Amino acid sequence: MTRTAPLLALTALALSLLAMLRRDAEPADYSTAVLLGMLAAAHWRLDRVRRLRTWLLVTLLLILALVMVSYLLPEYWLSVADWNAWLSPLPEALDSATGAYRWRPPVLMTLCLALLATSLLLNLRLALGAPLLLALAGLMLLTQAIDQRSLSDLWVLDHAAPLPLLVAAGCLLIAQASLLILRRRQQLARLRRPLLAGVTLSVAALLFWHQQTTLEDRRQYHASAAQSHALAEDFERENADHLAAMRRFVSFWELYDAPPDEAAWARQASRYHQDYRYFLNIAFILPSSDIIRVYPLAGNEAALGARLFDDQPAGRGALSEALLHGREGSTGAIDLLQGVPGIIHYLPVRSSASDEILGATAMVVSLPALLDTLFNDIDTRAQALRLSAGDQLLASVGTLDDRVSWWHRFTIDVGGQPLVLDALPGRTPLLMQRARLPEVSLLVGLTFAYLLYLVLFAYQRLAGQHRAAHHANQELRREVQARSVLQREVEWLARHDELTDLPNRRLFMETLNANAERRPLSILICDVDHFKRINDHLGHLAGDRYLRQLGEIGRRVVAERDGLFARYGGEEFVACLPGVDATQAERLAERLCQAVTAADLHHHDGQRLSISIGIATQTQGALDIGQLMQVADEALYTAKSSGRNRVVSGRTLITSDDPSGQLSPTWRR
Repeated sequence: MTRTAPLLALTALALSLLAMLRRDAEPADYSTAVLLGMLAAAHWRLDRVRRLRTWLLVTLLLILALVMVSYLLPEYWLSVADWNAWLSPLPEALDSATGAYRWRPPVLMTLCLALLATSLLLNLRLALGAPLLLALAGLMLLTQAIDQRSLSDLWVLDHAAPLPLLVAAGCLLIAQASLLILRRRQQLARLRRPLLAGVTLSVAALLFWHQQTTLEDRRQYHASAAQSHALAEDFERENADHLAAMRRFVSFWELYDAPPDEAAWARQASRYHQDYRYFLNIAFILPSSDIIRVYPLAGNEAALGARLFDDQPAGRGALSEALLHGREGSTGAIDLLQGVPGIIHYLPVRSSASDEILGATAMVVSLPALLDTLFNDIDTRAQALRLSAGDQLLASVGTLDDRVSWWHRFTIDVGGQPLVLDALPGRTPLLMQRARLPEVSLLVGLTFAYLLYLVLFAYQRLAGQHRAAHHANQELRREVQARSVLQREVEWLARHDELTDLPNRRLFMETLNANAERRPLSILICDVDHFKRINDHLGHLAGDRYLRQLGEIGRRVVAERDGLFARYGGEEFVACLPGVDATQAERLAERLCQAVTAADLHHHDGQRLSISIGIATQTQGALDIGQLMQVADEALYTAKSSGRNRVVSGRTLITSDDPSGQLSPTWRR
């Protein structure tokens, strides 16, 4: 083993211990650190303690397999209670209903540790897929690192381990990779195809897992939101119901022209108090704010005869609405005399005969009792509720030691005051209801990737043996074919332009020599106007594209007269036209200019691309290519200096020693 590997294993062990000492460490962090420590110990001096290392790795893989089974099996197959019962012998570890789920490592870290332990147990053999196992472990670590950088608030299941544990696992991965490279350096080059195929399939499986996990988290979030919204609606509905009940209660007393007597009050109020257990008391208040009737009387004796305007200043405004203005009033959330937060509703009582305000009925609602009554049936292990007004906590139901990072918040109108109801889902019930498809699909995808690697590795080995048996004949055949193809390519490249696929200057000269006896013989020299602007403003790639299109246009037009259109160099093109006189050459050049102008080729300022053409024609005498090209070049110069985008015909050559004469230009604008 290399010297680096033990140092990396020791570093991983130190990081695992450091992760356990963190103040915010979760139970899963402790279990992951212990498993990492076991794996790090298996890396230390492997050659000396091989048997102990094997038992350590087998034990580690059994534990990891048990953890992975908990991610894969549905709740109705194996419940959390079953897991807790099996693991209860562990000291103070899993003594709660949420213990089993809180202590297991994240799924990606579980797979990473299993892959590293398996590759080490296989002694890093290529034929058994050790390189792919290490690559998959690296993918698991990379995915966890990315997930930690972009943590989702909707996650129900923790996917990634803390950073120190990721670094520790990375150290072990580097230790194994260094040992693999040291031992199998020469053989790794042959693993490119199996390794690439396996990694590609694994990446696809990870992407599919991530998508399915996201969809499942969103599904659970929306399902929890719908359930919490129903609870909020129940709260509002209950508040509206007891207000409606109190209005019916008040309408009964409005039939009398006097305040209720004690017996009638107790008889009627007892029915409403029995239906609404969260009513601390129901009282009748005179216009002077004196309480003359209260139910239940037990525990509220001190309230009889109290003057609320003086004794309860917090409700003075709401009481004034009922006694002075004849409107319903509500105190909002206040601290009641009973020492709990609550709301007092005041409903005016009018005389049916004179419409005179006889007093007001007070309904004292305890908010904690209201929450307990409404949500008595909910599982407080699955969800906790908090009722608050601003920053003041009024009441709560249930307490959760382990809950997800998100919650649902609803604003409820209670007596004209907005209260906030927070629903906090618990993690364990959500995990119990969670679909296992993402983890199952991930494990199946990784298994197929591993099998694909093994198949391709075996196939590659057999293919190598087959190639070795027929190497001599195949090598000779490839050599002959390569020489033939290379010769054709060289011959073609020697006579053609690689950019435009047109004949080059060499083939053009050969064509002129081949038609040296034909008369008349015309040549064209074409130059693209302002081509430098195209390269300067549109770039050389656009210039090359323009040259290819110009070459195709020239080839098509010149082919009408069985001529040869070639690239002479740069932005210059030439044409050889055997048997074409000056007039015919001029017409053909005109068509070529028109075709270029009509093409969808423009400069950077929108101006159409154009060409200038010089023509030279020889009707008699021996062929002098240099003089013929000079006449055509002079004609092209005249076309350029005359404004471009035109055709100019040079003087007609009769003999090779014809004295230089004047150009007789004709051009087209």
